Amino acid sequence: MPSAPTPALPQTTCKSLDDWNEPTHARRIYGNTWYVGTCGISVVLIATPQGHVLIDSAPEKASVAVRQNILSLGVRLVDIKTILLTHEHHDHMGGLASMQEATGAKVLSRANVVDVLKSGKNDRRDPQFNELAGFDPIVNVHAFEDSSAIKIGSTQIQHIPMSGHAPGGSGWTWQECEKGVCKNLVFADSLGSISDDSYRYSAPDSLANALRESSQRVAKTACDILITGHGTASDLLARLDGAKPLLEPQACVNYAQAGALRLEDRLKKEAVK
Repeated sequence: MPSAPTPALPQTTCKSLDDWNEPTHARRIYGNTWYVGTCGISVVLIATPQGHVLIDSAPEKASVAVRQNILSLGVRLVDIKTILLTHEHHDHMGGLASMQEATGAKVLSRANVVDVLKSGKNDRRDPQFNELAGFDPIVNVHAFEDSSAIKIGSTQIQHIPMSGHAPGGSGWTWQECEKGVCKNLVFADSLGSISDDSYRYSAPDSLANALRESSQRVAKTACDILITGHGTASDLLARLDGAKPLLEPQACVNYAQAGALRLEDRLKKEAVK
């Protein structure tokens, strides 16, 4: 199991919380869940005696920094057995192929994007299709059923379908305990209604309804500690560093409401064009 980073490991201050690739030090989130991402992109390690789980990988340019954070916790890369995703955009999983090569882990994916991961090419269903960079194809990808639980020993990580920002959008929730006090952690996918210039969320075949449903699911999820793929969406690093409260019982509700409001604003703007 990971131990705390050694005292010799320098604490780092981020120059920009929007920089996907800028390195920062690893941080404990709660229990045996750790932040191992960059200043701008969240990557989460869930440590279990039966093998560790990684959620996301950050961009390929950040892959070395993410691996160094994992190693700083006393974790062997080969002990990461499972990799999960929030969604199939290169800023969150561009480093997945190299992480998989370093760990030998299997990748679990929603069935609707297995072919995308294997090809390394996004498809036209994605609202940001014309602006997305590709990524190295992923091997050893296994589909799971939406809303199912990923069980690693006694650890259960529940899937939350969160299409809308991307077709394969996924949230994840699990429980961690410290000194007998257990909390519900939620790694929510983006609820941003962001697109390239040609996509319309108001079109009949768009992901607008899926995005609304995603917001509703997150709002209903038991949520003590919210984690977001872009930490600025939840002040994540400030909370992990003690500058703001880590526990926010209304965080998921507030996050969901903000996403829903952005979508409705987007639809109103499309209606007047």
